[in-house]
Amino acid sequence: MIIRMESNARRLGRLGLSIGSLLTAMTIAVPGYSLTADEEAAGRGKGVFERSGCFVCHGNEGSGGVRNRNSATGERVPSLIYSSRGFTDQAFKQRFLQGAGLIKKMDPRGITPPLSMPPFRGRISDEEIADLIAYLKSLTPEQGEEPKPAGGQKPPVPEYMLAGDSCQICHGAAAQRFRSNIHYTAHTSERGDSVRYVCVQCHGDGREHAKKYGDPSALLVFTEDSQAPPREKNAACLTCHQRNRETYWTAGIHEAKDIACVDCHRVMEPVSERNLLMQPSEAEVCGACHLQQRAQLMRSSHMPMREGKVTCSDCHNAHGTPTEKLLVDATVNENCYRCHAEKRGPFLWEHAPVAENCLSCHDPHGSNHEKLLVAEAVMLCRQCHASGDVHVTTPQPAMSQYAIGRSCGNCHSQIHGSNSPAGVQFLR
Repeated sequence: MIIRMESNARRLGRLGLSIGSLLTAMTIAVPGYSLTADEEAAGRGKGVFERSGCFVCHGNEGSGGVRNRNSATGERVPSLIYSSRGFTDQAFKQRFLQGAGLIKKMDPRGITPPLSMPPFRGRISDEEIADLIAYLKSLTPEQGEEPKPAGGQKPPVPEYMLAGDSCQICHGAAAQRFRSNIHYTAHTSERGDSVRYVCVQCHGDGREHAKKYGDPSALLVFTEDSQAPPREKNAACLTCHQRNRETYWTAGIHEAKDIACVDCHRVMEPVSERNLLMQPSEAEVCGACHLQQRAQLMRSSHMPMREGKVTCSDCHNAHGTPTEKLLVDATVNENCYRCHAEKRGPFLWEHAPVAENCLSCHDPHGSNHEKLLVAEAVMLCRQCHASGDVHVTTPQPAMSQYAIGRSCGNCHSQIHGSNSPAGVQFLR
């Protein structure tokens, strides 16, 4: 009996109560004694803790451990075992009423942590707050003592977390940022102000997720460590994106290689100005896999992608096309003519390699030769004109017009085709 009283005295000391108040609060009964006032409050506070769903994020009996990606607290929701040592009663009350606000990020440039404490103003009374504070204080062990283990039996998820707009309760910060997203505005413009509708469309029913919090199979998530296969993730996107540029996705090389939409796009918090890309520019996104083309763009003669005048999607449709190399047009030449219309013709005198394929002479991603040529001008021409043309096969002095400047192009300047009656040799 004396030992139990001393233990209660230490616990009440943390609550700011004296030994006298302990003795006043206690009533002797047979065969033991009744609970003290603070223990009764803590018992009621545990009920508030469970009815409010605090355990969903903070773990059973405040033990923590629930993952909160990119949060500064070790990517975990903090435990509440020692929270009474860092908060006053007033600070506790303010946190309950106003919520946690912004969650500190581990990586300031990374995504917003998905879990955030909601405001409980209007959902919890002052008396319940007092009981909840008493419960949290009861979880803190004495100096030198180990915290008591959390019980294995988890309480049921409260019904209000399974209601219509329940996603915002735990994911308030992410939902608020999502309101400026094109996916949110596209869905809610005709269906009313409903974040939940958009969430369900992509992630599935949140009721099962709330009931089995922590179970990765209860909800479809799109993170890199998701256990869902790429085609299951893509199916969520294809419920809406099956027109225009995405028409040929199921026949494209990226789909065949099990590339997921979220490997290139970040839907919730996009980094780019357009198309919800994971990187600021298309060249950076595509260059993450297409390393050879990324290196070619660093060469002296290159497509103006680095300068922001051309993007990968100007020539390629990453979502699939019925043409080779995911070209947006039927042929390579038609693709090039989009910008180089003056090379289209028709010409009175055509240059056969030009009419066949622009890639016979040019490397579209970059070259160390002028005009994106695949070889130095004289050597390029000699690949076809190796015999019969005396002035290109005969050794020339260093200052010859056939060896300096544009070499062959010094005279044959209309090499893409000519409409001059005397232009059979493509002369200027």
